[in-house]
Amino acid sequence: MNKKIVCTIITKSYLAYARALATSLNEHNPDVKLYVLLADKFDGYFDPETEPFELIRLEELPDQQTVRRMCFYYTPFELCCALRGILHQFIYDNNLAHSWLFLDSDILIYNSLEEIFKQLETTSILLNPHLVAPINNPNYDVLEVRLLGSGVYNGGFLGIRRTDEAKKFIEWFKQRLSQYAFQRRGEGEMNLLFVDQLWLNLAPTLFSEVKFLLHLGANVGYWSLISHPIYKKGDTYYINEQPVLFIHFTGWDISQPSNASRYLPVEQNTSIWDEIGNNYKKILLECGHEDCKRYPYAFNCFSNKKKITPEIQQLYYKNIYLNSNDTFLKDLDPFDNYEYLNKIKNQNRIDSLLRKVFRIYEYDYLNAKLVQKFQEPVKKEIIQKILKYFKK
Repeated sequence: MNKKIVCTIITKSYLAYARALATSLNEHNPDVKLYVLLADKFDGYFDPETEPFELIRLEELPDQQTVRRMCFYYTPFELCCALRGILHQFIYDNNLAHSWLFLDSDILIYNSLEEIFKQLETTSILLNPHLVAPINNPNYDVLEVRLLGSGVYNGGFLGIRRTDEAKKFIEWFKQRLSQYAFQRRGEGEMNLLFVDQLWLNLAPTLFSEVKFLLHLGANVGYWSLISHPIYKKGDTYYINEQPVLFIHFTGWDISQPSNASRYLPVEQNTSIWDEIGNNYKKILLECGHEDCKRYPYAFNCFSNKKKITPEIQQLYYKNIYLNSNDTFLKDLDPFDNYEYLNKIKNQNRIDSLLRKVFRIYEYDYLNAKLVQKFQEPVKKEIIQKILKYFKK
């Protein structure tokens, strides 16, 4: 068993980011290995044996039926967030490490992580709050309102130590993310979800042995920069007199490297960010960014190459989790059942359209009673026309 490791999750198109993370981790923490879960298929685009990290394949994860379903109804971004619970279970069950950190792939390491691992020795779960003090900036309201919707803690960092309490947290986290890690998609409560991040809001009161990573130099992102710009002393970057341990490039664009993040309500075009951003761009290009960004995602299509649409994803999800009567669909591989899911989609459209066309009852205010709008022959004629249209 490794004493400590770092892990992340990517699709093939983010391979260059994982390489950059691995290279920077090895430079500043040579005793810490990076494990990368590929939320995708290789399809011959790269050789895992030549990569600067240990690769975990989707096929190695537990509960393959659930994983297969998640690959179908989640978008690539949602899937990379939703698989985090199962990745933690894989690390725990296979004794890969005593302590580990999850880091988003768009992170670069600038210093030793030993201070974080030492803090993790005193707890089971380590969370990183977006804010540790009120924002000292006239634009505080823009960012604080955004963070109210996206979560108290940043999901791009999570520390776990192998304990019984951590095991309870992992099981809880895994179960929630397998079904409820959408990015504000769907109706009702589903539109309130923000992948894995909002679930972390509940962790401190549901589990004991939870502590907070308050080091301003750890997980530096746009939420940090609005109050505390980065500066440099010698060869080391600092933020609020603390050395920068790693930077999280959330909202950063390789085509505009000098801009710290599109989420910042104020400009950050300083000479420091010009240096940091252009260096990150250089590293990513050296890691094959221009080729990797074109690698296709494996789970966009059915087995017959027909495209999987958001409508189909949502219908499949509803029919296996919200419609308990469809036991037949629950046992099928969704990628191999285009015809069946397309049939459900068309029937759903028909049902929806009929509900809109027929306001079958209206209230007769003069006679104080409910009356039917349509006579049966008229309704049958309309239904036949609708069915004929969908059969084309």
